[in-house]
Amino acid sequence: MKTYLKIKRAIRYIFYKHISVDDQLKVKQQFNNDDLTRLFWQLSMQDRHHSIEVLERTIIKTIDDEILTLKELESLNNLYTLCLLHDIGKSVSNFSWIFRIFSELKIIKNKKSKMYLNHEIIGLEYMKKLSIDDSTLKYYQKELIDNKHFVLDKTDY
Repeated sequence: MKTYLKIKRAIRYIFYKHISVDDQLKVKQQFNNDDLTRLFWQLSMQDRHHSIEVLERTIIKTIDDEILTLKELESLNNLYTLCLLHDIGKSVSNFSWIFRIFSELKIIKNKKSKMYLNHEIIGLEYMKKLSIDDSTLKYYQKELIDNKHFVLDKTDY
């Protein structure tokens, strides 16, 4: 199933457009920090579009499926922020569509490929250099790097 979803995403990548004004406003409302907003806009158009798709799928999954505990509901805003920032490490370089596929399939195994495959860790290091609050950094570390959040794991495709 994961392979199918990755293929589907690769095909969608070709057709991504600029995000709508409504989605731009949604992003601005989600972030309480100008550095986070700037980080998001440093992503490629395709990665921004993908992040908004992940956010929308996560909202549906968390609200419609009622799968979260009360404690998890309290951190829902953090999860939504994570959806928009989960690929932030990809902004450090230009990764083409075909390069991403070859890296995922381990056909390419160079330094740039390792950067692409480790983009979550790179994203955290990048965010640490900015004025982003500790709670956001800790949530990113815990729910993306240490152990991918179970909802994000189902919605990030």
